[in-house]
Amino acid sequence: MSSATEKFRIDYYRIQIGAWRILGALDLSNGKYLGWAMFLNVFVSMLVPMLLLSLFRFETPLENITNVSLTITSLSTILKFGMYVLKLYKLAEMKEVIAQLDSRVRGEEQIRYHRHMAKYLQRLSRVFLATYLTVMVNTGISFLFRSERSLPFPLWFPFDWKHSTVAYVAVVLFQEVGIFCQVLQNFADDSFPPLALYLIAEQCQLLILRISSIGCGPDNQVANEKELVNCIQDQNRLYSLLELTRSFITGPMLIQFIVIAANIALTMFGLVFYVERVQDRVYYATFLWGITLQTYPLCYYGTMMADSFSNLHYAVFCSNWIEQSSIYRSNMLILAERTKRGQLLLAGDILPIHLSTFATICKAAYSFFTLMHDSVEKIQNLNKP
Repeated sequence: MSSATEKFRIDYYRIQIGAWRILGALDLSNGKYLGWAMFLNVFVSMLVPMLLLSLFRFETPLENITNVSLTITSLSTILKFGMYVLKLYKLAEMKEVIAQLDSRVRGEEQIRYHRHMAKYLQRLSRVFLATYLTVMVNTGISFLFRSERSLPFPLWFPFDWKHSTVAYVAVVLFQEVGIFCQVLQNFADDSFPPLALYLIAEQCQLLILRISSIGCGPDNQVANEKELVNCIQDQNRLYSLLELTRSFITGPMLIQFIVIAANIALTMFGLVFYVERVQDRVYYATFLWGITLQTYPLCYYGTMMADSFSNLHYAVFCSNWIEQSSIYRSNMLILAERTKRGQLLLAGDILPIHLSTFATICKAAYSFFTLMHDSVEKIQNLNKP
């Protein structure tokens, strides 16, 4: 058992934990409030009040749209990051439960399936990382291609940075640090939930493989009874992992669902009606892809997880239960009854983490987009002589 545990002990969230470590989240979670971690996060959090003070203070509609979108993004990022900091202590327990489930992998089919799962999780993390790095680079350097002196993004400052080189360099450095930290916060906060839900779904599939193969090998009835009991224990571990994940991600995901529709609509509105320069189009397209990636994979793997738990109910009857003992059949019926209840995670105990929610978000974004378009048209008609 111990050798198997070591063989499959993989840190599936290594990149996300590394990002939280860079941002000081692990130090804050351990109660180290008087140090560099607190200073860094207070420094980055200053972006939010400065963005709020900048609302609708710019001359062009595109700058105002960018400012509103970034204000929504920054505020939600700070709130989500704070919620994760309060829950990071649960990561150790989650990793221990995952290690116990990994230690139960047996047979060529399960090992092959497990390897595929581990590789897929690594690829998924890299897709998120590459996307957010692209957003970071586009946000951080797009202002360099403008003819006039400008900033990475429109922001209010209590001094004149346009006519002072020292002030301009200080402002740009402040914004670049803010961009780096907030994009890194978004990467860790937004990539962890889809990875966690995919991992639960695949662990459920591995359990289905174990249950359905009982009685199909050379083992006697006593060994089959023991294996079924072990599978029931795996089911308990799986439910425990699901509950830990739910408590870890439910609050941040509710915030994400609330703000994402408005953010998509604002970005699309600016991209369609106001963006003219190529570098701005690249920035807005990349930003739109990034905020879409915040929600769609989460809803997709939430649906995948719910389907996996639904299939768990039928796995019991796929085993060779007819030729087993009465003890086995009694335990089998208990397991079958326990798997009848569906497992659908709710963000904030309100919104299901499901593809139906993503469809609702897209409809809301379109409605908001249409509302902004109609409002602008009415204002333009009123201003006509």
